[in-house]
Amino acid sequence: MKVGIPKGLVVYNYPILYENFFKLLGVEVVYSENTNKKIVEDGIKYSIDETCLASKIFLGHVKNLVDRKEKEKIDYIFIPRIAFFGKKDTVCVKFYAQYDICKNTFNSDFICLNVDYSKGMTEFKAFLKLGLSLGFKYKNVVYSYIKARNMQRIYDLTKYKKQIDNLKSSDNMNILVVAHPYVIFDEYIGKPILSYLKENNVNVCFASINKYLNGNVKLKNDEGYKSISKALYWTYNRNLLNGISEYLNSVDGIIYLSTFPCGPDALVNELVLRKVTSKPSLNIVLDEQDARAGLYTRLESFIDILNQKKVKVSG
Repeated sequence: MKVGIPKGLVVYNYPILYENFFKLLGVEVVYSENTNKKIVEDGIKYSIDETCLASKIFLGHVKNLVDRKEKEKIDYIFIPRIAFFGKKDTVCVKFYAQYDICKNTFNSDFICLNVDYSKGMTEFKAFLKLGLSLGFKYKNVVYSYIKARNMQRIYDLTKYKKQIDNLKSSDNMNILVVAHPYVIFDEYIGKPILSYLKENNVNVCFASINKYLNGNVKLKNDEGYKSISKALYWTYNRNLLNGISEYLNSVDGIIYLSTFPCGPDALVNELVLRKVTSKPSLNIVLDEQDARAGLYTRLESFIDILNQKKVKVSG
């Protein structure tokens, strides 16, 4: 059996968990190609205008797998459906709409991981249901999930420790990037920004990698965000606020990076920009236009401002 995984949205949050769950069951995993211009154009083609760029890119990745399905003998395309982690603990609607959107857009065979704690469908139960539906034995599915979840936990903790070590040892300017993993780590829209910052001797710290993200699907004791907003119930945005709270005193500036027109990010970033004023900040909203000149000019100006501020403080 071969399963295709689109490189977009929540897949970036659990890259080890999803891949290794299938591999431990003996399922071959293939990914869509890295985001490129064609994938973006395909995503735009199959999306409505009001859809955010990240969701459009996800559809482009699904289309990439659909096009390769027959040639590469892909049996199923995997679409995670993440809805609620609790009564007041949810995610953007795009995460629990993608499966239905893909089913109604493309003529292909999809399998779904349906995580919805509000209906008693925990992550464990969701994986169990998925594995059993594919014909695997109960004990093998349980083992594969537990093993893959532990691998994800170790992966998250390792990334966190590495980031802390980089902050402590860095002699360069430290900038906190507040962005979802599927934005900042995307090859087409996020990685060029990271490359530009590193070329300008900036040590990048990621808000999405923090002490509260310890490999668990549900964040436990994540109190950091409450210093900024006690009422926030979008899980992944809340995690970004946890990161801001943890790293605020260790960085020289903050870059907020989101895709147009993401509703939760637009609201939360505006809230944080008004409440967190102790550090210089830059708010970047990425859209379908791929011109980089204006973006790099803004980044260059922001870095110059931070350098001038450090000179004044040291002087």
